[in-house]
Amino acid sequence: MLRQKSLEGVRNTKRFQAQNEKDLAPSELFHHRHDYGVLICTTCCYAIQPGAIRRHLKDIHHLQHEKRRPFIAYTKDLKLKRPEEVQSPLPEDFPVPHLPAEKGWRCLAPGCDYLCASNKRMENHWPAVHAKKGTPEIDWCFALLQTFFRGRMLRYFTGQNQRELQSTRQKSGQIAKFQELSVSPDQLLETSLVKSVQEKYDLDALDSQLLSHYLNSSYKTFVTNKKSEDVWNEVVPGLACDKKFLLQGILACTALHVAHLNPAKRQKYILRGCCHQEAAIPEFRQAIDNPTEDNCDAIIAFGYFLVVYSLATDLEHSTNPLLIIDTTLSNTEDIIPHWLHFIRTGCNMLKDVWHRIESGRASILAAAWERNLEISDEDKRSHLDFFLSIIPKKGTWSDESTRVYRHAANLLAESIAFVDRAKKTIGLTAWNVLGTWPVRIEQGFFTLTSEKHPGALILLAHYCVILNQIGDCWYIGGRPGHVKLINIDNQWKSGADQYGGRYHPP
Repeated sequence: MLRQKSLEGVRNTKRFQAQNEKDLAPSELFHHRHDYGVLICTTCCYAIQPGAIRRHLKDIHHLQHEKRRPFIAYTKDLKLKRPEEVQSPLPEDFPVPHLPAEKGWRCLAPGCDYLCASNKRMENHWPAVHAKKGTPEIDWCFALLQTFFRGRMLRYFTGQNQRELQSTRQKSGQIAKFQELSVSPDQLLETSLVKSVQEKYDLDALDSQLLSHYLNSSYKTFVTNKKSEDVWNEVVPGLACDKKFLLQGILACTALHVAHLNPAKRQKYILRGCCHQEAAIPEFRQAIDNPTEDNCDAIIAFGYFLVVYSLATDLEHSTNPLLIIDTTLSNTEDIIPHWLHFIRTGCNMLKDVWHRIESGRASILAAAWERNLEISDEDKRSHLDFFLSIIPKKGTWSDESTRVYRHAANLLAESIAFVDRAKKTIGLTAWNVLGTWPVRIEQGFFTLTSEKHPGALILLAHYCVILNQIGDCWYIGGRPGHVKLINIDNQWKSGADQYGGRYHPP
Protein backbone atom coordinates (compact mmCIF):
# COMPACT_ATOMS: atom_id res chain seq x y z
CA MET A 1 0.00 0.00 0.00
CA LEU A 2 1.36 3.40 -0.90
CA ARG A 3 1.49 6.22 1.62
CA GLN A 4 -0.41 8.55 -0.68
CA LYS A 5 -3.13 5.95 -1.22
CA SER A 6 -3.57 5.86 2.53
CA LEU A 7 -4.02 9.61 2.42
CA GLU A 8 -6.60 9.25 -0.31
CA GLY A 9 -8.47 6.63 1.69
CA VAL A 10 -8.72 8.92 4.70
CA ARG A 11 -10.04 11.76 2.62
CA ASN A 12 -12.48 9.64 0.62
CA THR A 13 -14.00 8.40 3.87
CA LYS A 14 -14.71 12.00 4.79
CA ARG A 15 -16.99 12.41 1.80
CA PHE A 16 -19.65 10.55 3.71
CA GLN A 17 -19.14 12.39 6.97
CA ALA A 18 -21.10 15.47 6.01
CA GLN A 19 -21.82 16.51 9.56
CA ASN A 20 -18.14 17.27 10.11
CA GLU A 21 -17.90 19.25 6.86
CA LYS A 22 -20.78 21.62 7.46
CA ASP A 23 -18.59 23.77 9.66
CA LEU A 24 -15.86 24.15 7.03
CA ALA A 25 -15.40 27.59 5.52
CA PRO A 26 -15.71 27.75 1.71
CA SER A 27 -11.97 28.42 1.38
CA GLU A 28 -11.26 25.33 3.51
CA LEU A 29 -13.48 22.97 1.53
CA PHE A 30 -12.50 24.41 -1.85
CA HIS A 31 -8.94 25.11 -2.98
CA HIS A 32 -8.81 27.39 -6.00
CA ARG A 33 -5.83 27.01 -8.33
CA HIS A 34 -6.04 30.13 -10.47
CA ASP A 35 -2.94 29.07 -12.44
CA TYR A 36 -4.83 26.06 -13.79
CA GLY A 37 -8.36 27.40 -13.49
CA VAL A 38 -9.61 24.53 -11.32
CA LEU A 39 -11.46 24.23 -8.03
CA ILE A 40 -10.26 21.28 -5.92
CA CYS A 41 -12.44 19.82 -3.19
CA THR A 42 -9.98 19.25 -0.34
CA THR A 43 -11.94 16.36 1.18
CA CYS A 44 -12.81 14.57 -2.08
CA CYS A 45 -9.37 15.25 -3.56
CA TYR A 46 -10.41 16.06 -7.13
CA ALA A 47 -11.43 19.12 -9.12
CA ILE A 48 -15.08 19.96 -9.65
CA GLN A 49 -16.38 20.89 -13.06
CA PRO A 50 -17.61 24.53 -13.16
CA GLY A 51 -21.23 23.57 -13.77
CA ALA A 52 -21.31 20.84 -11.12
CA ILE A 53 -20.47 22.78 -7.95
CA ARG A 54 -24.04 23.08 -6.69
CA ARG A 55 -24.74 19.41 -7.33
CA HIS A 56 -21.45 18.43 -5.67
CA LEU A 57 -22.39 20.30 -2.49
CA LYS A 58 -25.84 18.74 -2.45
CA ASP A 59 -25.13 15.14 -3.47
CA ILE A 60 -21.64 14.57 -2.04
CA HIS A 61 -21.58 16.82 1.03
CA HIS A 62 -25.35 16.76 1.67
CA LEU A 63 -25.55 20.48 2.37
CA GLN A 64 -29.02 21.97 2.55
CA HIS A 65 -29.95 24.96 0.40
CA GLU A 66 -29.11 27.59 3.03
CA LYS A 67 -25.80 25.95 3.84
CA ARG A 68 -24.83 25.92 0.16
CA ARG A 69 -25.22 29.66 -0.32
CA PRO A 70 -21.83 30.85 1.06
CA PHE A 71 -20.03 28.20 -1.01
CA ILE A 72 -21.85 29.22 -4.17
CA ALA A 73 -21.10 32.88 -3.42
CA TYR A 74 -17.42 32.04 -2.88
CA THR A 75 -17.11 30.30 -6.25
CA LYS A 76 -19.31 32.67 -8.25
CA ASP A 77 -16.55 35.02 -9.44
CA LEU A 78 -13.76 32.45 -9.74
CA LYS A 79 -12.38 31.97 -13.23
CA LEU A 80 -12.78 28.24 -13.79
CA LYS A 81 -12.03 26.30 -16.96
CA ARG A 82 -13.87 23.38 -18.47
CA PRO A 83 -11.96 20.08 -18.10
CA GLU A 84 -10.90 20.00 -21.76
CA GLU A 85 -9.37 23.49 -21.40
CA VAL A 86 -7.22 22.71 -18.36
CA GLN A 87 -3.51 22.37 -19.11
CA SER A 88 -1.45 19.70 -17.35
CA PRO A 89 1.03 21.07 -14.78
CA LEU A 90 4.69 21.37 -15.68
CA PRO A 91 6.93 18.58 -14.34
CA GLU A 92 8.53 20.94 -11.81
CA ASP A 93 5.08 21.73 -10.36
CA PHE A 94 4.36 18.08 -9.64
CA PRO A 95 2.82 16.96 -7.31
CA VAL A 96 -0.17 19.28 -7.05
CA PRO A 97 -1.29 19.62 -3.40
CA HIS A 98 -4.73 18.22 -2.41
CA LEU A 99 -4.61 15.64 -5.23
CA PRO A 100 -3.65 12.02 -4.45
CA ALA A 101 -0.68 10.48 -6.26
CA GLU A 102 -1.33 7.06 -7.78
CA LYS A 103 1.03 4.37 -8.97
CA GLY A 104 0.97 4.18 -12.74
CA TRP A 105 2.91 3.75 -15.97
CA ARG A 106 4.29 5.98 -18.71
CA CYS A 107 4.93 5.01 -22.32
CA LEU A 108 8.54 5.57 -23.42
CA ALA A 109 7.87 5.59 -27.15
CA PRO A 110 9.21 8.82 -28.79
CA GLY A 111 6.52 11.48 -28.86
CA CYS A 112 4.00 9.36 -26.94
CA ASP A 113 2.68 10.79 -23.69
CA TYR A 114 0.33 7.95 -22.83
CA LEU A 115 -0.19 7.46 -19.08
CA CYS A 116 -2.32 4.86 -17.33
CA ALA A 117 -2.81 3.37 -13.88
CA SER A 118 -2.99 -0.25 -15.08
CA ASN A 119 -0.14 -2.37 -16.42
CA LYS A 120 -2.71 -4.32 -18.46
CA ARG A 121 -3.79 -1.16 -20.24
CA MET A 122 -0.18 -0.37 -21.10
CA GLU A 123 0.25 -3.88 -22.48
CA ASN A 124 -2.79 -3.27 -24.70
CA HIS A 125 -1.60 0.21 -25.63
CA TRP A 126 1.61 -0.90 -27.33
CA PRO A 127 0.19 -3.26 -30.00
CA ALA A 128 -2.81 -0.98 -30.57
CA VAL A 129 -0.81 2.24 -31.02
CA HIS A 130 2.76 1.19 -31.76
CA ALA A 131 1.98 -2.03 -33.65
CA LYS A 132 4.18 -4.29 -31.56
CA LYS A 133 4.36 -5.91 -28.18
CA GLY A 134 6.15 -3.68 -25.70
CA THR A 135 8.63 -4.71 -23.02
CA PRO A 136 8.30 -3.48 -19.41
CA GLU A 137 11.10 -1.18 -18.19
CA ILE A 138 12.26 -0.71 -21.78
CA ASP A 139 9.08 0.50 -23.48
CA TRP A 140 7.28 1.77 -20.41
CA CYS A 141 8.25 2.67 -16.84
CA PHE A 142 6.81 3.40 -13.43
CA ALA A 143 5.42 6.89 -12.84
CA LEU A 144 3.47 8.65 -10.14
CA LEU A 145 0.25 10.00 -11.60
CA GLN A 146 -2.29 12.65 -10.66
CA THR A 147 -5.48 13.86 -12.28
CA PHE A 148 -7.59 16.94 -11.70
CA PHE A 149 -10.89 15.35 -12.70
CA ARG A 150 -12.45 11.94 -12.26
CA GLY A 151 -14.86 9.83 -14.26
CA ARG A 152 -15.11 10.48 -18.01
CA MET A 153 -12.88 13.55 -17.72
CA LEU A 154 -10.01 11.69 -16.07
CA ARG A 155 -6.69 12.70 -17.63
CA TYR A 156 -3.43 11.79 -15.93
CA PHE A 157 -0.31 13.90 -15.66
CA THR A 158 3.05 13.19 -14.03
CA GLY A 159 6.21 14.92 -12.89
CA GLN A 160 8.64 12.96 -15.04
CA ASN A 161 10.05 14.86 -18.00
CA GLN A 162 9.74 12.98 -21.29
CA ARG A 163 13.16 14.15 -22.51
CA GLU A 164 14.84 12.90 -19.34
CA LEU A 165 13.14 9.54 -19.75
CA GLN A 166 14.20 9.29 -23.38
CA SER A 167 17.82 10.00 -22.49
CA THR A 168 17.87 6.91 -20.28
CA ARG A 169 15.99 4.67 -22.73
CA GLN A 170 18.69 2.40 -24.14
CA LYS A 171 17.36 -0.89 -25.50
CA SER A 172 20.80 -2.47 -25.45
CA GLY A 173 20.83 -3.53 -21.84
CA GLN A 174 20.86 -0.19 -19.99
CA ILE A 175 17.86 -0.95 -17.80
CA ALA A 176 20.13 -0.92 -14.77
CA LYS A 177 21.23 2.61 -15.62
CA PHE A 178 17.61 3.70 -15.89
CA GLN A 179 16.84 2.20 -12.51
CA GLU A 180 19.89 3.90 -11.03
CA LEU A 181 18.85 7.31 -12.36
CA SER A 182 15.19 6.93 -11.47
CA VAL A 183 13.76 8.03 -8.15
CA SER A 184 12.16 5.22 -6.15
CA PRO A 185 8.38 5.20 -5.60
CA ASP A 186 8.88 5.70 -1.85
CA GLN A 187 11.12 8.71 -2.46
CA LEU A 188 8.61 10.24 -4.85
CA LEU A 189 5.75 9.61 -2.43
CA GLU A 190 7.75 11.14 0.39
CA THR A 191 8.44 14.21 -1.73
CA SER A 192 4.76 14.40 -2.64
CA LEU A 193 3.61 14.18 0.95
CA VAL A 194 6.13 16.72 2.24
CA LYS A 195 5.26 19.17 -0.52
CA SER A 196 1.53 18.83 0.13
CA VAL A 197 1.93 19.37 3.87
CA GLN A 198 4.36 22.25 3.30
CA GLU A 199 1.82 24.14 1.25
CA LYS A 200 -1.19 23.31 3.38
CA TYR A 201 0.39 24.26 6.71
CA ASP A 202 3.06 26.69 5.44
CA LEU A 203 5.93 24.74 7.02
CA ASP A 204 9.24 26.49 7.32
CA ALA A 205 12.58 24.91 6.40
CA LEU A 206 13.16 23.38 9.84
CA ASP A 207 9.71 21.76 10.04
CA SER A 208 10.09 20.44 6.49
CA GLN A 209 13.39 18.90 7.55
CA LEU A 210 11.72 17.31 10.59
CA LEU A 211 8.91 15.84 8.50
CA SER A 212 11.41 14.34 6.06
CA HIS A 213 13.42 12.96 8.98
CA TYR A 214 10.30 11.28 10.37
CA LEU A 215 9.52 9.64 7.01
CA ASN A 216 13.13 8.50 6.62
CA SER A 217 14.13 7.58 10.14
CA SER A 218 12.02 8.41 13.20
CA TYR A 219 9.02 6.28 12.26
CA LYS A 220 11.27 3.19 12.30
CA THR A 221 11.81 3.63 16.05
CA PHE A 222 8.10 2.86 16.59
CA VAL A 223 7.91 -0.17 14.28
CA THR A 224 7.39 -3.62 15.79
CA ASN A 225 6.45 -5.63 12.68
CA LYS A 226 5.45 -5.22 9.03
CA LYS A 227 1.89 -4.26 9.85
CA SER A 228 2.95 -1.58 12.29
CA GLU A 229 5.51 -0.30 9.74
CA ASP A 230 2.68 0.37 7.30
CA VAL A 231 0.78 2.23 10.01
CA TRP A 232 3.66 4.47 11.10
CA ASN A 233 5.03 5.07 7.61
CA GLU A 234 1.77 5.41 5.66
CA VAL A 235 -1.41 5.63 7.68
CA VAL A 236 -0.25 8.03 10.41
CA PRO A 237 1.32 10.59 8.02
CA GLY A 238 -1.87 10.43 5.96
CA LEU A 239 -4.00 11.16 9.03
CA ALA A 240 -1.67 14.03 9.94
CA CYS A 241 -2.43 15.75 6.66
CA ASP A 242 -5.99 16.32 7.86
CA LYS A 243 -5.43 16.64 11.62
CA LYS A 244 -2.96 19.35 12.44
CA PHE A 245 -2.55 18.31 16.09
CA LEU A 246 -1.27 14.92 14.89
CA LEU A 247 1.18 16.58 12.50
CA GLN A 248 2.43 18.71 15.38
CA GLY A 249 2.79 15.58 17.51
CA ILE A 250 4.91 13.99 14.78
CA LEU A 251 7.08 17.10 14.49
CA ALA A 252 7.44 17.42 18.28
CA CYS A 253 8.65 13.84 18.74
CA THR A 254 10.86 13.97 15.68
CA ALA A 255 12.48 17.16 16.98
CA LEU A 256 13.42 15.32 20.18
CA HIS A 257 14.71 12.38 18.16
CA VAL A 258 16.93 14.70 16.11
CA ALA A 259 18.07 16.38 19.36
CA HIS A 260 19.06 12.94 20.66
CA LEU A 261 21.07 12.28 17.48
CA ASN A 262 22.65 15.75 17.36
CA PRO A 263 23.71 16.77 20.89
CA ALA A 264 25.51 19.87 19.59
CA LYS A 265 22.19 21.30 18.32
CA ARG A 266 20.03 19.76 21.02
CA GLN A 267 18.58 22.98 22.43
CA LYS A 268 17.50 24.20 19.00
CA TYR A 269 15.47 21.06 18.33
CA ILE A 270 14.14 20.73 21.87
CA LEU A 271 12.76 24.27 21.65
CA ARG A 272 11.04 23.55 18.34
CA GLY A 273 9.61 20.31 19.71
CA CYS A 274 8.25 22.13 22.76
CA CYS A 275 6.55 24.72 20.54
CA HIS A 276 4.81 22.04 18.49
CA GLN A 277 3.71 20.08 21.55
CA GLU A 278 2.24 23.14 23.24
CA ALA A 279 0.38 24.05 20.06
CA ALA A 280 -0.98 20.51 19.64
CA ILE A 281 -2.32 19.90 23.15
CA PRO A 282 -5.36 22.27 23.06
CA GLU A 283 -6.64 20.81 19.79
CA PHE A 284 -5.94 17.28 21.03
CA ARG A 285 -7.90 17.91 24.22
CA GLN A 286 -10.81 19.23 22.19
CA ALA A 287 -10.69 16.14 19.99
CA ILE A 288 -10.57 13.68 22.86
CA ASP A 289 -13.47 15.46 24.54
CA ASN A 290 -15.46 14.98 21.33
CA PRO A 291 -14.25 11.72 19.74
CA THR A 292 -15.79 10.80 16.39
CA GLU A 293 -15.20 8.19 13.75
CA ASP A 294 -13.39 10.90 11.82
CA ASN A 295 -10.81 11.82 14.47
CA CYS A 296 -10.45 8.65 16.60
CA ASP A 297 -7.53 7.21 14.62
CA ALA A 298 -5.67 10.50 14.90
CA ILE A 299 -6.36 10.58 18.67
CA ILE A 300 -4.92 7.09 19.13
CA ALA A 301 -1.84 7.95 17.07
CA PHE A 302 -1.27 11.20 18.95
CA GLY A 303 -1.53 9.26 22.20
CA TYR A 304 1.55 7.30 21.18
CA PHE A 305 3.44 10.47 20.33
CA LEU A 306 2.32 11.92 23.66
CA VAL A 307 3.94 8.98 25.45
CA VAL A 308 7.14 9.26 23.45
CA TYR A 309 7.34 13.01 23.91
CA SER A 310 6.76 12.77 27.66
CA LEU A 311 9.38 10.07 28.13
CA ALA A 312 11.94 11.84 25.94
CA THR A 313 11.31 15.18 27.65
CA ASP A 314 11.82 13.61 31.08
CA LEU A 315 15.22 12.43 29.92
CA GLU A 316 16.19 16.04 29.23
CA HIS A 317 15.22 17.85 32.39
CA SER A 318 13.37 15.69 34.89
CA THR A 319 14.54 13.77 37.94
CA ASN A 320 11.10 12.31 38.56
CA PRO A 321 10.60 8.55 38.67
CA LEU A 322 9.13 6.86 35.63
CA LEU A 323 5.66 6.21 37.01
CA ILE A 324 5.08 9.23 39.27
CA ILE A 325 5.74 12.93 38.82
CA ASP A 326 5.23 14.51 42.22
CA THR A 327 5.40 12.60 45.47
CA THR A 328 4.02 15.56 47.45
CA LEU A 329 0.59 15.53 45.84
CA SER A 330 -2.35 13.78 47.44
CA ASN A 331 -4.45 13.49 44.29
CA THR A 332 -3.52 10.21 42.60
CA GLU A 333 -4.42 11.54 39.15
CA ASP A 334 -1.90 14.35 39.67
CA ILE A 335 0.76 11.86 40.79
CA ILE A 336 0.51 9.82 37.58
CA PRO A 337 2.24 11.27 34.49
CA HIS A 338 -0.12 12.55 31.79
CA TRP A 339 1.04 9.96 29.27
CA LEU A 340 0.32 7.09 31.64
CA HIS A 341 -3.02 8.57 32.65
CA PHE A 342 -3.98 8.75 28.98
CA ILE A 343 -3.06 5.13 28.31
CA ARG A 344 -4.84 3.95 31.46
CA THR A 345 -8.06 5.83 30.72
CA GLY A 346 -7.95 6.18 26.93
CA CYS A 347 -10.14 3.17 26.25
CA ASN A 348 -12.90 4.59 28.44
CA MET A 349 -12.62 8.07 26.90
CA LEU A 350 -12.94 6.57 23.43
CA LYS A 351 -15.50 3.90 24.29
CA ASP A 352 -18.14 5.29 21.90
CA VAL A 353 -15.80 4.88 18.91
CA TRP A 354 -13.67 1.99 20.15
CA HIS A 355 -15.34 -0.45 17.75
CA ARG A 356 -14.34 1.83 14.89
CA ILE A 357 -10.72 1.99 16.10
CA GLU A 358 -10.45 -1.80 16.42
CA SER A 359 -11.73 -2.29 12.87
CA GLY A 360 -9.93 0.65 11.26
CA ARG A 361 -6.60 1.02 9.49
CA ALA A 362 -4.87 2.07 12.72
CA SER A 363 -6.26 -0.82 14.76
CA ILE A 364 -2.79 -2.07 15.71
CA LEU A 365 -2.31 1.09 17.78
CA ALA A 366 -5.07 -0.04 20.11
CA ALA A 367 -2.72 -2.74 21.45
CA ALA A 368 -1.47 -0.36 24.15
CA TRP A 369 -4.83 -0.79 25.85
CA GLU A 370 -4.60 -4.59 25.82
CA ARG A 371 -5.53 -5.94 29.24
CA ASN A 372 -5.48 -9.73 28.79
CA LEU A 373 -1.94 -11.12 28.49
CA GLU A 374 -3.18 -14.74 28.38
CA ILE A 375 -0.68 -15.97 30.94
CA SER A 376 -1.40 -19.20 32.78
CA ASP A 377 -1.12 -19.58 36.57
CA GLU A 378 1.73 -22.02 36.05
CA ASP A 379 3.77 -19.56 33.97
CA LYS A 380 3.58 -16.83 36.60
CA ARG A 381 3.69 -19.02 39.72
CA SER A 382 7.39 -18.75 40.63
CA HIS A 383 7.42 -14.98 40.30
CA LEU A 384 4.18 -14.53 42.19
CA ASP A 385 5.28 -16.81 45.03
CA PHE A 386 8.41 -14.71 45.46
CA PHE A 387 6.50 -11.42 45.54
CA LEU A 388 3.95 -12.76 48.03
CA SER A 389 6.71 -14.06 50.29
CA ILE A 390 7.83 -10.46 50.81
CA ILE A 391 4.63 -9.49 52.64
CA PRO A 392 5.72 -9.07 56.30
CA LYS A 393 4.38 -11.47 58.89
CA LYS A 394 4.14 -8.84 61.61
CA GLY A 395 1.13 -7.04 60.13
CA THR A 396 2.97 -3.76 59.65
CA TRP A 397 1.14 -3.20 56.39
CA SER A 398 -2.49 -2.15 56.46
CA ASP A 399 -5.11 -4.48 55.02
CA GLU A 400 -5.72 -2.08 52.11
CA SER A 401 -2.05 -1.67 51.24
CA THR A 402 -1.62 -5.45 51.39
CA ARG A 403 -4.57 -5.94 49.05
CA VAL A 404 -3.24 -3.35 46.57
CA TYR A 405 0.22 -4.89 46.74
CA ARG A 406 -1.13 -8.41 46.11
CA HIS A 407 -3.03 -7.20 43.06
CA ALA A 408 0.00 -5.38 41.64
CA ALA A 409 2.27 -8.34 42.38
CA ASN A 410 -0.04 -10.71 40.53
CA LEU A 411 -0.06 -8.45 37.47
CA LEU A 412 3.71 -8.00 37.59
CA ALA A 413 4.21 -11.77 37.70
CA GLU A 414 2.04 -11.99 34.58
CA SER A 415 4.06 -9.21 32.95
CA ILE A 416 7.38 -10.93 33.60
CA ALA A 417 6.05 -14.18 32.13
CA PHE A 418 4.65 -12.29 29.15
CA VAL A 419 7.98 -10.58 28.48
CA ASP A 420 9.83 -13.90 28.70
CA ARG A 421 7.47 -15.31 26.09
CA ALA A 422 7.54 -12.19 23.89
CA LYS A 423 11.35 -12.30 23.63
CA LYS A 424 11.04 -15.72 21.99
CA THR A 425 8.00 -14.98 19.81
CA ILE A 426 6.78 -11.48 18.86
CA GLY A 427 9.85 -9.63 20.11
CA LEU A 428 10.29 -7.14 22.92
CA THR A 429 9.29 -3.55 22.23
CA ALA A 430 8.72 -0.40 24.21
CA TRP A 431 5.00 -0.69 23.58
CA ASN A 432 4.46 -4.20 24.91
CA VAL A 433 6.70 -3.46 27.93
CA LEU A 434 4.91 -0.22 28.82
CA GLY A 435 1.56 -1.84 28.19
CA THR A 436 2.00 -4.94 30.36
CA TRP A 437 2.01 -3.52 33.88
CA PRO A 438 1.61 0.27 34.41
CA VAL A 439 -1.69 0.42 32.52
CA ARG A 440 -3.22 -2.44 34.53
CA ILE A 441 -2.40 -1.74 38.17
CA GLU A 442 -4.82 0.03 40.49
CA GLN A 443 -4.71 3.76 41.15
CA GLY A 444 -3.93 2.98 44.78
CA PHE A 445 -0.58 1.50 43.84
CA PHE A 446 0.67 4.89 42.67
CA THR A 447 -0.26 6.34 46.04
CA LEU A 448 1.79 3.62 47.74
CA THR A 449 4.71 4.44 45.43
CA SER A 450 4.49 8.16 46.19
CA GLU A 451 4.47 7.29 49.92
CA LYS A 452 7.61 5.18 49.35
CA HIS A 453 5.87 2.05 50.54
CA PRO A 454 8.60 -0.63 50.61
CA GLY A 455 6.52 -3.27 48.83
CA ALA A 456 5.50 -0.87 46.06
CA LEU A 457 9.12 0.19 45.56
CA ILE A 458 10.25 -3.43 45.41
CA LEU A 459 7.73 -4.18 42.65
CA LEU A 460 8.77 -1.03 40.82
CA ALA A 461 12.40 -2.14 41.00
CA HIS A 462 11.56 -5.51 39.48
CA TYR A 463 9.54 -3.85 36.73
CA CYS A 464 12.57 -1.74 35.93
CA VAL A 465 14.54 -4.93 35.37
CA ILE A 466 12.10 -5.59 32.52
CA LEU A 467 12.22 -1.99 31.38
CA ASN A 468 16.00 -2.04 31.33
CA GLN A 469 15.84 -4.53 28.47
CA ILE A 470 14.62 -1.72 26.20
CA GLY A 471 16.85 0.91 27.83
CA ASP A 472 18.69 1.53 24.55
CA CYS A 473 15.51 2.95 23.01
CA TRP A 474 16.18 6.67 22.44
CA TYR A 475 13.15 7.89 24.44
CA ILE A 476 13.68 5.41 27.30
CA GLY A 477 17.40 6.02 27.75
CA GLY A 478 19.02 5.11 31.06
CA ARG A 479 15.91 5.91 33.07
CA PRO A 480 15.27 2.33 34.34
CA GLY A 481 18.60 2.28 36.15
CA HIS A 482 17.88 5.62 37.82
CA VAL A 483 14.38 4.60 38.85
CA LYS A 484 15.61 1.37 40.34
CA LEU A 485 17.89 3.27 42.70
CA ILE A 486 15.31 5.76 43.97
CA ASN A 487 15.25 5.14 47.71
CA ILE A 488 14.82 1.41 47.19
CA ASP A 489 18.09 0.44 48.84
CA ASN A 490 17.41 2.78 51.74
CA GLN A 491 13.88 1.48 52.12
CA TRP A 492 15.14 -2.08 52.15
CA LYS A 493 17.85 -1.33 54.72
CA SER A 494 15.44 0.49 57.04
CA GLY A 495 12.86 -2.27 56.88
CA ALA A 496 15.05 -5.35 56.39
CA ASP A 497 13.77 -6.88 59.60
CA GLN A 498 10.29 -7.05 58.03
CA TYR A 499 11.56 -9.54 55.49
CA GLY A 500 13.92 -11.50 57.70
CA GLY A 501 16.72 -10.91 55.21
CA ARG A 502 14.76 -12.67 52.46
CA TYR A 503 14.69 -9.75 50.04
CA HIS A 504 17.65 -8.38 48.11
CA PRO A 505 17.21 -5.53 45.62
CA PRO A 506 17.58 -6.57 41.96
